[in-house]
Amino acid sequence: MELAQFQDQNKNISTAMASSEETRLSNNYQLAFTVYSQLAQQLESAQIQVKDDSPVFSIIDPVTIPNARFKPKRVQILIIWTFLGLVVGIGVVFGKKYWVEAREKWRESDGVKK
Repeated sequence: MELAQFQDQNKNISTAMASSEETRLSNNYQLAFTVYSQLAQQLESAQIQVKDDSPVFSIIDPVTIPNARFKPKRVQILIIWTFLGLVVGIGVVFGKKYWVEAREKWRESDGVKK
């Protein structure tokens, strides 16, 4: 940011002092960029090394026989589907009545009769 700000403020450099200041800021920028690039490269190589060192396979736990049933939970499935069936059934009963009334009103508003 300092280098960019200095370059923006000193478009036409005519003094050696300003030129040397720009060179100093440019060198500091290059040094910081080089250090950052090297650290990024080291990080990438370390990540690759970790992938190379980690085993491809994993250790599987020994087989165990469960003591109690885990799935399916039949009572829970029965309750959920009964509730959903009731909701859908009630919706169909009341929705059919509403649908017929809405269709008749819509036809009347368009001027079309059965």
